[in-house]
Amino acid sequence: MQYLHCLLTSFLCYCLIGCTYAPNELNKAEQLMETSPDSALKVLKQINRNRLFTPSNKALYALLMSQALDKNDIKVESDSLIQIATKYYSSDEAQRAAYAWFYAARVANNSNNAKTQADALFKAQEYADKTDNIRLKGLVYGDKGSMYKTQGKCDSAICYFKRSNQSFLKTDDKRNYIINLLNIGTEYLKLSRFDSVISNYLLAAKAAKSIHDTLLISGVYRALGSLYLKQKAYQQAVYYYNKVPVTKEELYNSNKWFLQANVYVRTGDTDSARYCLHKVKMLLDMAPNYYMLWQQIYEKEGKLRRALIFASKATNAFDSLYNNKLDVSFAGLEKKYKYQSLQIANQQLIIKKKKNDIILLLMLLILSTIMMIGLFWRIKVKKQQFETQQLLLKQEHALVENEKENSALLSKQLKFQSILLLNIEQHRENSIKRPGIWKNNSKQSIAEQNTTFYQELIACMDLEFNNISDRLLNTYEKLTQRDILMCCLLLASFDSGMIATILDVKNDSIIKHRHRLRKKLDLSNSDNLLDFLRQF
Repeated sequence: MQYLHCLLTSFLCYCLIGCTYAPNELNKAEQLMETSPDSALKVLKQINRNRLFTPSNKALYALLMSQALDKNDIKVESDSLIQIATKYYSSDEAQRAAYAWFYAARVANNSNNAKTQADALFKAQEYADKTDNIRLKGLVYGDKGSMYKTQGKCDSAICYFKRSNQSFLKTDDKRNYIINLLNIGTEYLKLSRFDSVISNYLLAAKAAKSIHDTLLISGVYRALGSLYLKQKAYQQAVYYYNKVPVTKEELYNSNKWFLQANVYVRTGDTDSARYCLHKVKMLLDMAPNYYMLWQQIYEKEGKLRRALIFASKATNAFDSLYNNKLDVSFAGLEKKYKYQSLQIANQQLIIKKKKNDIILLLMLLILSTIMMIGLFWRIKVKKQQFETQQLLLKQEHALVENEKENSALLSKQLKFQSILLLNIEQHRENSIKRPGIWKNNSKQSIAEQNTTFYQELIACMDLEFNNISDRLLNTYEKLTQRDILMCCLLLASFDSGMIATILDVKNDSIIKHRHRLRKKLDLSNSDNLLDFLRQF
């Protein structure tokens, strides 16, 4: 019992120390962030994230780590870390919410996601406007200006850079103020508004002098010199390049001499150019252009052999620079993967806690899915069987009904057809044996006899040839009742002589009638009239 009491006491002490340790380290990192961001990053890396028990500590850690990585120029493209802060902070802590969305925008910019960056900056500005932190507003405006600068929207970029500068002037942040002036001048340069370019560059130079920042002064004068070089105002370009101060950074000093040499080569002053190039001690990215200047000097002096040597050096420098860029890109990838491994380790801790729940949920999901699939399959099979049975019953019923109707119709048709055929056969025999029968009777009896015969004949042919009289009349509107009668007589196998006797006309009239009938039926000379009627 005493052992359990000691164990419980030790556990409570551990939790208490862990709960107080993490916030203290976070506060320390937050205090170091502005003055010494590299030290802040070291402090944050030493924090054991397993001791970050509360959501507030986790959110603050995510915000400070994102801020420290950004200030140490470590580009982060994944937003999984900063999202912890953006999801936690709201209007209750507007300043931290604004910073969270501000660094979320920078992460989006690193991954070239312009839409996400714009949305994040909008939210950052929304929260920043709820605070009294003027510098924070300046940072947000400055990043919005940089975003528009990247998109080539010069007017919008200038507008936000100016709004940012107003904030930096109020907070006396001269460094960011100078950088913004240079950005404004660069945007005016794109618009070819050289007066505005010069005025902003000169303001930047004046401000840089007041803080004695030689690197910024060097950047301003080199920008002015490059502006006049672009305008081919070589004397003024040399004037500002000469004003570039000597710094502790040898690369900046070498760049100053290189820029001056470039102007002298363009003006034909090869001696001055040679003097400046000898002052260059560090080349790096300038190497190809440095050797090209030597090549141009020797070409102007007519020393073509030396010019070829430096042309070869320039080519080799270009190749070397390309390979170095590849190495740098691989180094950047290595940093990225290291940071991603840090994120993966953090995610593994979360996944480890929820692993059993996830497995159980997956098993239940799979089991329920299988059961649902089986149930749906069974219902589908039953439904198909039922539909098939219904279809078979309907088809069977339809067949029975059709057979009944067909048998009744067929019996009637056969009976009627046999009577009609018998009458027609009798008429045919009478026309052969007693051709004068159509003329011996009175006119009234002949007309009645003809009408009855015609009706019986047409009715019989309609039965045998599927209502051929109606179909002929519907298809060929020019046909008369006498034409229909002629067609029926032909179908009933009456030859021309019999037809002439029945119709009481001459054989020539029958021939002409058949000829006119062929025209009405649009038959050619090669078409057989009787075959056409039988196939119609």
